[in-house]
Amino acid sequence: MLFTPTLLLAGGATIVLAALDKTLEGYGFGALGTILRIALPIAAFAAGIYFIETNAIIGWLR
Repeated sequence: MLFTPTLLLAGGATIVLAALDKTLEGYGFGALGTILRIALPIAAFAAGIYFIETNAIIGWLR
């Protein structure tokens, strides 16, 4: 399939975050938008590492 649910979810999340960032900047909360742009990818990276380290199936495949 060309558009899997995971791809659509990731695309939707990207659009929502871009709109939220633009809205925060438009209302004068530029610093909050910058924090959102920096902290959210770091949190997602940490969550991905946690998932990989604690997933039983991935641990079994090692």
